[in-house]
Amino acid sequence: MNNLLCVFFRKIRSFFVKTTLIFETLAKIYKYGGVSTYSIAQIEYGNILEGKKILITGGGSGIGYALANKCVTMGASVIITGRDEKKLSEAVLKINNPRLQWLVWDVSDVSITGSRLKSCIELLGGNIDVLVNNAGVIDTTDFLNVSESQWEKVYSTNSKGLFFLTQAVCRFWIDNNKSTKKIINISSQGGFVGATYPYRMSKWDVAGLTMGLGVNLCEKGILVNGIAPGIISTKMQPMTLEQNNNIFSPYNPLKRFALPEEIAELGVFLISDASNFIVGQTIICDGGYSIK
Repeated sequence: MNNLLCVFFRKIRSFFVKTTLIFETLAKIYKYGGVSTYSIAQIEYGNILEGKKILITGGGSGIGYALANKCVTMGASVIITGRDEKKLSEAVLKINNPRLQWLVWDVSDVSITGSRLKSCIELLGGNIDVLVNNAGVIDTTDFLNVSESQWEKVYSTNSKGLFFLTQAVCRFWIDNNKSTKKIINISSQGGFVGATYPYRMSKWDVAGLTMGLGVNLCEKGILVNGIAPGIISTKMQPMTLEQNNNIFSPYNPLKRFALPEEIAELGVFLISDASNFIVGQTIICDGGYSIK
């Protein structure tokens, strides 16, 4: 009798658990339009980046943070930069790797580019092997309502700051270059579709610059490529953080958004010497959005 009761209560419990899951899933579908789960595979490259010295702008969170974490795990020495000292210091503490350092640096302030770059070079022991231009500002105000100040804020970081930092790094490399160097520009899917507001326009700039520099600098031993992420679970796209473990998105053929770690996987490949025959390309990672 006791065994029958145990079996009965187990079945009742299982029924309620399954029913609860069903209602939770239906609630997510109602709220977000659908449900997508994820299982992200990460490649263990060993020490493929051992000895490489990398500067990642905008490295305190999101894609920059995920890439910094992956790079130091693969043997690189990394400096992350950004405007927020608290965010940077917390990122370094969380990753907890002696090869990771941080430096407060607002790349939109071109007047400090030279001094901050000099500090980075000193912190990295006298050289930089890779520049990852990841810092970005987003504003999606529609075309008719964009103000000059909004345009300036986006372009000062996404386009002007990126341009002059890249220029300074390349000047240093051309004067001191003894090995292959790399630049990885983080563009956006917005740089490959119609642009009607400053953020997307600035990402067209980045994609074009990647092509132009790729052709012009490769003979000097500087390889330039880029990544164009789609909707990624970061603070720049806060709606993705509100969905907890549900990564559903109705905006691309895959019907999901991506995690920063997925972009970091591609970033490590492009940074590594395994990709040395790729020149001037921006690889789009947007779940098919730009070709739908």
